[in-house]
Amino acid sequence: MAGFAFYPQSYEEGTSREWLLANGLGGYASSTAVGANTRAYHGLLVAALAPPADRWLLLSSLDEEIEGASLANHQYPCAIYPQGFKYLQEFRLDPIPRFCYRIGGARVEKTVFMIRGENTTIISYKIKNGQGTFAIVPLVHCRCFHAASPLPGMRQETLGAGTILRSSLRPDIRLTLLSDGPAYVPQEMIYNSFEYEEERRRGLAWKEDLFSPGRFEIELSGDAAFAIAASTWRTAMPDWRAEQKKEPARLESLKAPLPYLARAADAFLVKRGQGKSLIAGYHWFDDWGRDAMISLPGLLLCTGRFEDARQVLKSFAVAMNDGVLPNDLGTGSYNTVDASLWFVRAVGSYFEYSKDLQFVGQLWQSLLEVFRRYSRPGEDFGGAEDGLIVSGPALTWMDARLDGRPVSPRAGKCCEINALWYSALIDMQKLFVALDKSLDPGFIELAERVKQSYQRFWNSENGCLYDVIDQEDASIRPNQIIAAGIPDLLPMVMRKSILDVVTRELLTPFGLRTLSSRDPRYEGRYEGDPRRRDGAYHQGTVWPWLMGPYIDALLSVKGRSGPVLAQARELLRPLITVHAGGINTLPEVFDGDCPQRPGGCISQAWSVAEVLRAWDSVQK
Repeated sequence: MAGFAFYPQSYEEGTSREWLLANGLGGYASSTAVGANTRAYHGLLVAALAPPADRWLLLSSLDEEIEGASLANHQYPCAIYPQGFKYLQEFRLDPIPRFCYRIGGARVEKTVFMIRGENTTIISYKIKNGQGTFAIVPLVHCRCFHAASPLPGMRQETLGAGTILRSSLRPDIRLTLLSDGPAYVPQEMIYNSFEYEEERRRGLAWKEDLFSPGRFEIELSGDAAFAIAASTWRTAMPDWRAEQKKEPARLESLKAPLPYLARAADAFLVKRGQGKSLIAGYHWFDDWGRDAMISLPGLLLCTGRFEDARQVLKSFAVAMNDGVLPNDLGTGSYNTVDASLWFVRAVGSYFEYSKDLQFVGQLWQSLLEVFRRYSRPGEDFGGAEDGLIVSGPALTWMDARLDGRPVSPRAGKCCEINALWYSALIDMQKLFVALDKSLDPGFIELAERVKQSYQRFWNSENGCLYDVIDQEDASIRPNQIIAAGIPDLLPMVMRKSILDVVTRELLTPFGLRTLSSRDPRYEGRYEGDPRRRDGAYHQGTVWPWLMGPYIDALLSVKGRSGPVLAQARELLRPLITVHAGGINTLPEVFDGDCPQRPGGCISQAWSVAEVLRAWDSVQK
């Protein structure tokens, strides 16, 4: 698996690229290619204390100094200081972050990695021709990772080669800093007025102070190799050399249709109780039902991780409530109409890939619960007399709100919800036959009724589907592309017309716009404070994950000839070669207008998953 190499020529260029390492618990280490933290979410140890939730920023950074030169970079009011990026020769991600510095005749190579399944980060140093004192100053905090916050009181208890830190805010959290070479010298200081530029741009809290408990020092005379560990539970230095070989080897062994995205796919898989789940995106999302089910085929099935897929499906099936999958698994919220429908599709995909009928049998009662819940009227959503699903406002994936009001409420019968409902009925019938069940619940009869009623979505004036009926909404949105990719739901002439309209109105190199640019409500820039961003979120912003359903529709409508498959690969190529934002991953969104800058989360599960799944499809 080829590594990523970057040679930033300036601070701005270096901070434009971000890296992230995950530990399988929801915790992570993340920063920029020059090691400067530009987000409140950045840090060398963000620990998940109740995996994958209760995430706390503990170790923000380590500031190194050698031969009078500091390798650190921080933004303070009106200044970038120090300016360690001037000594950075190269940044690599191969597969762990590696910073290569040259200071005079000395060369410093710094690597960062996390121990799998632990809230432990190791920062190792390899020095060639070093002379004099090498000092490492840890900068720490103890706060929820979501926002820059006032510094709590901190106290430390020194160890032989390190220290244990606790805060007055969360005295139950213990941060241990350890070393296998440099001596630890207590020297408590508070560094004031760090600024996080990305948070300022996003209209969020962007200034805070950090605490330094002391420093690690070692006298150099030639070559040296040593490491610093930051951990929430270790009290002795691990065998970091062995661990440094183990984690890269594991990452290099991962398989994916696009190898460079294998590690991105792996990062979303997290522990949840005794099982596993999928984080929706880094840095800030939890494990959401809709996102997890859309992402599961690309992240776990295309990559051959069937046992992990079983555990994720089981985690969400157990949490199902009256046929409704949780919108947010951690908070137990159930305000979603489509998560359960994506669950059925994920189970169908699992069987298609694995042929594991035994596990599908274990999920059969959950599938029946979905069928029963969606077949009848109910609170928030339910089946209507015509077989279609009617739902209340903001229950689909377009659920952004401003001042509590949905930006795009979509109350009524939504085109993609009912396309997924039809697809779910067909999938359940296939699994019913495979399982050789005797009592037919009536999947096919209801599917036929849904199919007949679905023709009402056709908008002959625009040559595509109404986004919502009962009440009619003729907004040209990408949701209809899901229907175009489902064989037999609509006549081929309609499906082709939908594909043509979506291509003309919504397709961009990085995904589909959420609203036609000709609509007066269109917002072409996803930027600014939360109000501005929420207002643009589904009103024109481009979502990469929608390229998966678009490719499905393209292949379903035009067939799988060589030229069509080549066309599909070319459509995906901008996403698989994008060089912006997160390194070796895909972001949550892009601007609707050119230049299409990445935005939202730097690494989004369904963006990565649907590009992997689509690429896998066109390569077969």
